[in-house]
Amino acid sequence: MTDWPLNARNSLYRTLANLYPMQSDALRISRSTALTIGLIQFDTKAFTTWSSVVEQAKHQSKIDDVLDLALQEYPGEDMLMAIKAGTPPPPVEATAMGQWNGKAFQLEKIIGDKSTLVPIGYMEVGLRRSRSVVRVVRGDGATGTGFMVDGGWLITNHHVLPDKDTTRNGIAQFNYQRTADGLDAQVDPYPIDPASLLTSEADDWSAVKIVGDASAWGRIKWAPQPVKVGDYVNIIQHPGGTHKQISLIANVVAFVGGARVQYLTDTLPGSSGAPVFDADWNLVALHHAGGALTEPNSPDKRTFYRNEGVEIARVIEGLAAAAT
Repeated sequence: MTDWPLNARNSLYRTLANLYPMQSDALRISRSTALTIGLIQFDTKAFTTWSSVVEQAKHQSKIDDVLDLALQEYPGEDMLMAIKAGTPPPPVEATAMGQWNGKAFQLEKIIGDKSTLVPIGYMEVGLRRSRSVVRVVRGDGATGTGFMVDGGWLITNHHVLPDKDTTRNGIAQFNYQRTADGLDAQVDPYPIDPASLLTSEADDWSAVKIVGDASAWGRIKWAPQPVKVGDYVNIIQHPGGTHKQISLIANVVAFVGGARVQYLTDTLPGSSGAPVFDADWNLVALHHAGGALTEPNSPDKRTFYRNEGVEIARVIEGLAAAAT
């Protein structure tokens, strides 16, 4: 692509952040493409790092070099190929705003179709939910996210814990997070019982039991919960296998159908298996994928750059059937 407009650069850096969440990869690619390292902001957040890398690459006319190197390492990545062809998924359109009519400004105003104001206790409820969210560490060192629900089940993705061999020697780490003072909290680890594994490849969920009593960390109540386009959702996750984080920005549901929920909330590799909550902290989906996604049953097969979860009703139904 000879011209790199802002929307194309945004698509590229978000894609690279999902493919390369580690600073070491960003540094390696920057060096391999002869970018000026000292002018790049390497941050703990992958989006910040890759935005800086792409902007520096634009300044040096090396975006194509960065893209070509990524394509060598991920030759089947649909989003990279779409960007290379100059046809990335359409950008998300902002909610239409009425035309200003010249009247005096109000002192207060709700911006958009619905208010984003919430009671201050909202954050307290979120913290309670977060206690049941764990970092899943497999025996081979790979990581994902999971959460405890009624019945003592630990829920995550099939692609995180696909079979008993992979589950063997796995650990569920509660409290893998930073304190308000920026210090590492005391982690509480529990072995995962591979013999208890129930899983669905089609709907990308796995359920396992842990060894020991982790009831002090609580459990997330779950039941079939409606969710619709335009709703706000929050995801508590371990992005990139790092400390527990929550995504609270641009968290809008863009599609619901086929037992899938697609949303704009940020995630990274390692977020797989995270709980997706609605604005009232009800569990509505199990996060499992992101990138260039099609809407299930879409006749034109258009792709959109979104994240996706499996509706929690489908997981509940599947687990009940598998457990009988």
